[in-house]
Amino acid sequence: MKRLIVFPLVAACVAGASGYYSQVDRPGGIPSPAPIAQRLAAQNYSASLTELDQSTALLLDRAKSQHGDWIDQETLAGHYLSRAKLTGSYDDILAAQNAADTGVKMAIKGSGPLLSRAAVAITSHRLMAAQADLDAVDKFVAPELATLSEAKAMRGDLALARGQYVLASRLFADAGRMESWSGIHHRKAVLAYYLGDFEGAAEELTKADAINRNPTPSFRASMLVTQGEFDLAQGKWDVAEARFKEANQLFPGHWRTQMRVAQMRALNGEPGMALGEFERIAQISQAPEAMDIAAGLHRALGNAEQSKAWAGKANAIWKKRLMQLPEAAWGHAVEHELAFGYPKRALALAGKNARNRPHGSPLTLLAKAWLANGRADYALALCQKVERSGWVSADQWLTRADALVLLGRGEEAKAAQDKARAINPHALDRNPAFAWLDH
Repeated sequence: MKRLIVFPLVAACVAGASGYYSQVDRPGGIPSPAPIAQRLAAQNYSASLTELDQSTALLLDRAKSQHGDWIDQETLAGHYLSRAKLTGSYDDILAAQNAADTGVKMAIKGSGPLLSRAAVAITSHRLMAAQADLDAVDKFVAPELATLSEAKAMRGDLALARGQYVLASRLFADAGRMESWSGIHHRKAVLAYYLGDFEGAAEELTKADAINRNPTPSFRASMLVTQGEFDLAQGKWDVAEARFKEANQLFPGHWRTQMRVAQMRALNGEPGMALGEFERIAQISQAPEAMDIAAGLHRALGNAEQSKAWAGKANAIWKKRLMQLPEAAWGHAVEHELAFGYPKRALALAGKNARNRPHGSPLTLLAKAWLANGRADYALALCQKVERSGWVSADQWLTRADALVLLGRGEEAKAAQDKARAINPHALDRNPAFAWLDH
């Protein structure tokens, strides 16, 4: 009956469900960061970065000139945020934040790039800062309908991050009635996924794809990856793998998609080949997620020294990120500490993460941290809270099963495992090395 505690393989970029989604199809409205990366004509990851960097250099020259104004700063923030969504770099997010802050300072009171600054704040999980800017947007004089729609949708993002799912649903619906655009349907898809409505989630993604007037390779690839993550959470490994491979062909070179392709190789019985891919991705991207996965695979293959080396490299980056943007790093750093660090440190980070974003995923992660610290009773109480909230995932039931085993309640633990398998038939087959693909 006993089972090793494993970490989930749920949807990654299901993507920061409280995140900031594409609005490339929106007519009119204020300048906004999200569409920039997905408007790029480039056909691959490397060319997209080059295109962004070239246009950013031009914007920087203009911003330094006497002709620069707050709109230039807002556009610059959008470029940096779009770059961050490609690279995963916290330096890019901080640059976006700095540009948006500068734009707000340059604008007269009651105007400026407040909505764009809120988008940057949501991306980095600084919910209070985002709320303050959205409150200020509400005081704009005669805002355009597009502005009202986006602000309403972003309030839905905040509600979802805070575990207020009914409110989030209402806000997304209100935003969609004001103006229909792909980002609304993407948000609805993520919410449906989190609440266990996989068919509804797929339908909303289809709508998001269909409504986009000029879908670029990066946009279509992102839709495929998200749908693949939905499939993966339901145990549809073959379908998910096909979507990830198609996305990688459609928009080649994106390291996040490449990690998903490599993940499927490991799950399908080729951990050694997958390890080589993750090491290559880690070297090129310097993404600590890839380093942690490499460390986990090395450990699973019995390579203790290599595992320790990769975990050490990842640890140094997580420490830096915790200083740069703590709210954004807490959840990832918890998983790193649970796998390679210290249970008490994991618990402290998990508590901060769950207080900031008390929805199902951070609460389940906090339950895992309590398990690692010997408090199965606390972990069980959190899993019960997650279930009552309406959140649905195989991971919460696996965590509940682990707590019940430690509490000596074997039959209830078996029932919890059955609940997990009903959601995902592969729920007990997953590899703990992939915890960092959950975000």
